[in-house]
Amino acid sequence: MKVSYMTVYDPPNPSCPIHGACLQRSTCAKCNAAYMRRYLKVQRRVTPAVALHSRARQRAARRGLPFDLDVSDVVVPSICPALGVPLVIGEMRSPNSPSLDRIRPALGYVRGNTRVISDQANRLKGALDIEGLIKRAVASVDQRREDYARLAAYLDRELLLAEVRRKAALEGRAGEEWAKVANFLEAAFVRADWKR
Repeated sequence: MKVSYMTVYDPPNPSCPIHGACLQRSTCAKCNAAYMRRYLKVQRRVTPAVALHSRARQRAARRGLPFDLDVSDVVVPSICPALGVPLVIGEMRSPNSPSLDRIRPALGYVRGNTRVISDQANRLKGALDIEGLIKRAVASVDQRREDYARLAAYLDRELLLAEVRRKAALEGRAGEEWAKVANFLEAAFVRADWKR
């Protein structure tokens, strides 16, 4: 007897309220919607970067923000670089779901200005700058104070890394040396995230 186990990659088969499991996508909008719900659910689990990229592109178009990201620019870590919590991929939206953060919100979704962090971190950060995060940390208590302090540290290091990357784009020897510093800082930040 063969036992079949459902994995996170095998959501239930789509079904239409009119046609059931025999989908007729070309003629029935409800069949097509059921199919697309299942397809997108699988995509969020298998390729979360594609889903984050697609939603960011839609938000940028809706809000009139610049957008020049490729899917390869969206790197989903296993640990949130802002709060140090594990990211939960492919489940229902939760505080630990991955979310694409605009480090400087006014710049939009452009290379060097985005990072995948937890949904909770992104909601707490919002459009605040370092000073705003520090003020919120001082005014908050307990866990919220610690979260705002971590977000301020995260934003501070991301702004430092953005400045170093800008200098790394310079021509000649100076740019090469700044590129080495940028690579070193990036690796150091990733190691620090893993130690939390």
